[in-house]
Amino acid sequence: MKILIPAEALVCLICLILGITSYRNINSGMVGMGVEQANMAALVTLNVIDGDALEKIQPGGESGEEYQTLLASMRAMQETCGIAFLYTLYTDGNTVYYGVDTDTSAGQSAVGDEFEVPYSELADVFAGTPYVQDYIDSTSDGDLISVYEPITDSSGKIVGVLGCDYDASSVVKRLNTILMQVIIIAVVCMVLAFVLLHLIVGRITRSLRMVDRKIYDLVHSEGDLTRKLDIRTGDEMELIADNVNSLLEYIRGIMVSIAGNSIQLNSSSKSVVKDLSDAELSITDVSATMQQMSASMEETSVAIGGVNHSISDVYHAIEAISTSAEAGRKSSDETMKKAAGIYEMAEREQQNARLQAQEMAAVVNEKIEKSKAVQEIGALTDNIINITEQTNLLSLNASIEAARAGEAGRGFAVVAGEIGKLAADSAETATRIQKVSAEVVEAVNELAREAEAMLNFLDETAMNGYEKLLETSGNYRSDVGVMNEMMSGFAEESRLLKNNIDNIKEAISDVNAAVEESAKGVENVTEVSVNLTANVSDIGNEANSNMDIADQLNQEVHKFKLE
Repeated sequence: MKILIPAEALVCLICLILGITSYRNINSGMVGMGVEQANMAALVTLNVIDGDALEKIQPGGESGEEYQTLLASMRAMQETCGIAFLYTLYTDGNTVYYGVDTDTSAGQSAVGDEFEVPYSELADVFAGTPYVQDYIDSTSDGDLISVYEPITDSSGKIVGVLGCDYDASSVVKRLNTILMQVIIIAVVCMVLAFVLLHLIVGRITRSLRMVDRKIYDLVHSEGDLTRKLDIRTGDEMELIADNVNSLLEYIRGIMVSIAGNSIQLNSSSKSVVKDLSDAELSITDVSATMQQMSASMEETSVAIGGVNHSISDVYHAIEAISTSAEAGRKSSDETMKKAAGIYEMAEREQQNARLQAQEMAAVVNEKIEKSKAVQEIGALTDNIINITEQTNLLSLNASIEAARAGEAGRGFAVVAGEIGKLAADSAETATRIQKVSAEVVEAVNELAREAEAMLNFLDETAMNGYEKLLETSGNYRSDVGVMNEMMSGFAEESRLLKNNIDNIKEAISDVNAAVEESAKGVENVTEVSVNLTANVSDIGNEANSNMDIADQLNQEVHKFKLE
């Protein structure tokens, strides 16, 4: 099956390729021949068409002499050349129309009927370039090859296009026949190839089965290596049998050699077992000593680990103290800066307060001096009162004179009375103004006294407060400076102590690492000793196994018949 399946698949593939290639070549040749016949039929028909007469045919002129003459000539050529459809075409530059159509059925196109192919596809033909279809078009009207040739008049002008649909049904029928022949030939070739392959493979398998039976007999001959294969076919099977005989002879030589070597292997295995037993005892002693050393190293490592842990605790404590000292130093620096800032601010505020107090005192004194102008109101009201008293006297005199005048002075008496009332009202108003101005003057005097007290308070109390603030902030700055120096020194000492602890810690770590490395080395040596002991024991077991194997091998070799 391994030979037949690939061989038969290859035969099928070859036959398929040859058949397809042959059919394609034949198809190409037959279609090309049909195209040439279609083109020849169109050219022959073109020679019998009168371009001048075709140009005179107009829509509706089917009964005209020119139309009938061309129709008769074209139908004669159609029957002679085997053309399916023959017709002429003309165009107005946008649409293609039928001219003379030789169709004898009811579907014959009249002059002026629109052609189904657009002008864009036939533009080159109307321009003078012939078109020959290079394939067979299978349509509902049959298998056709279309050819379009330009028609010219006697002056060489293109007046239309000749359409020739050549009947290629005979070509298609011939191609179908050839296709069936190719398929039949391919199938016959495949059947013959399959039969031949089966015959060849069957003969080979028969020889192989014969060799297989001989080898089977040889295998089941109870170890008789003196037997031979006796095959005389004169082909590869005989060569295989000779090679098998050579192999049997070679195996017999190997078995003879193994029989002698198995005895030597048994003796050597016994010596190895004895030497390994002695080595196992020595290695066991070394392993016990190494285990004791490993235990001592582990105890030393544990002790150093405890010391290292204690030093780590001290290191962390000193590190925390150093961190706190550094933080205290930084805090004291910031506090000292703040104290200096407070002192400078207090000094600036004292100067600003003194200047503002002086400016305030000057402004208050100035305002008090201006407020004393209210005292002039009293003098003015005294003058108003004197004026009203004189006005009363004049009103009284006017009344007396009006009374003397009698009836003629009555109107003057009324005016004098009104002037008297006005003078009385003015006197009353002046009295009230005098009273109010007295109150204002008293209030201004009180304001002057309070302002003077406020200025004294600013000068005495506030300035003294600023002096005490300056003194306190100065003392605070000095104390913070002393504390800052102490914290700086404490931080420096903590840093030095931390560095010393770092060195001690590093030294202890190195010692611990060295002890651990030594412990690991001793442990490794112990493990190696234990493993070596186990390996020696395994080797001893393997040597004993080799002794057993040598005995078994010797027994198995003696099962074969070597002579």
